[in-house]
Amino acid sequence: MSGPLPEGWAETTLASICSHRSGSSKLIKGKLHAEQRPGRYQGFSAAGPDVWCDGWEHEGDAVVVSAVGTRCGKAFKARGRWSAIANTHVVWPNERAIDVDYLFLHLNDEGFWVKGGSAQPFVKVRETFERPFSLPPLPEQRRIVAKAEALLGEVDAAKARLARSSLLLRRLRQAVLAAACSGRLTEDLRAPGAAAPAAGPAEPLPRSGPAAPGASSDGPGRPLPPSWALCPFGSLVDNHDGRRVPVSSAVRVRRRGPYPYYGASGVIDSIDGYLFDGDYLLIAEDGANLLSRNTRVAFAASGRFWVNNHAHVVQPKAGVVLGYLELLLNSLDLQHHVTGSAQPKLTQAALNGIPVPVPPTEEQTEIVRRAQALFALASEVEERVARAAARADRLPHTILARAFSGELVPTEAALARAEGRAYEPADALLRRVRGMG
Repeated sequence: MSGPLPEGWAETTLASICSHRSGSSKLIKGKLHAEQRPGRYQGFSAAGPDVWCDGWEHEGDAVVVSAVGTRCGKAFKARGRWSAIANTHVVWPNERAIDVDYLFLHLNDEGFWVKGGSAQPFVKVRETFERPFSLPPLPEQRRIVAKAEALLGEVDAAKARLARSSLLLRRLRQAVLAAACSGRLTEDLRAPGAAAPAAGPAEPLPRSGPAAPGASSDGPGRPLPPSWALCPFGSLVDNHDGRRVPVSSAVRVRRRGPYPYYGASGVIDSIDGYLFDGDYLLIAEDGANLLSRNTRVAFAASGRFWVNNHAHVVQPKAGVVLGYLELLLNSLDLQHHVTGSAQPKLTQAALNGIPVPVPPTEEQTEIVRRAQALFALASEVEERVARAAARADRLPHTILARAFSGELVPTEAALARAEGRAYEPADALLRRVRGMG
């Protein structure tokens, strides 16, 4: 702590008020039980309380710390009968001087620990425990714990709500895509008696085929609007895959330039030349994302750019709106059109054969406008959620910093004065504990 100590606090070291030892090297995680059963006791590994032992080595309250690895310094509370295995460190507080839960607040802060190593980080327990440590009076420690745990619980609840918001926004985008490509987004534009199919650039498929591939919320049986047609994707576009040229990463290093270099997931580099000039739709040809759909599989590319052989390149024919095709492909479940498991692939033949619903050109344009407006609103909300999540991530550090500087709750000294009573300052507490041996 920088600056003067709060009234009633004392400076000491954890080494003087705690004992510690390494976890048992005889207990190996892979040889212990993964499930709880009668007669088994909790075991702590560097990852936490995730194993079970046939016996127990310790009894009572302590803090088990991950001693090695990327999360070294992460702490876990141990109560009852338990064991700590290899790659952990166990800390027992002198509970006459320091509350175990107050100790845990410190030890569970990974930034609290002095660490060594780079490829395999580890905590330096002795060096950490010999540093100056600010100790409040014991009743104040307990109030700090109660207040900090309440605030940290509120932060966790807020972060959970923000996570749910992100999931809801993702579902909203999926719902917009489904509504856009099934006709629900523009139902108000179609007169009740409209029945003539849209005149399109290709011969429609029989209307008994797949009705609305994007309308997942309504199920596969939702009929197309009467003014829409069902066409194979290949009949709506001109394919330019033959113009693609892959360039290795080593060559691209020597050919850095102003033009975007596209792959299956979008822009992956820049290059000093271009193969295409205009407005095109790029569609992932291979990769796990074709099935996992963590990102878009179709994206518009405009201007001058280069494309490798991992993305199909198409241009819509007359009467077909590029933005509508982008929405459509991103709404589809492609699992029945993709081949391969280790490396999923959407061949040009499979892409061309996908049956897709096609509204009149004017309606395609309006679908794109409405969908983009909804996506823009979702993006604005997502940005707010992201900013709130970033603030929530910083709050625990702020809460603990205030807790350990005496700013989170009234000090024991201030409360004692207000209540007209005596109290035991931390330095007197330490002298008493040392005198008790």
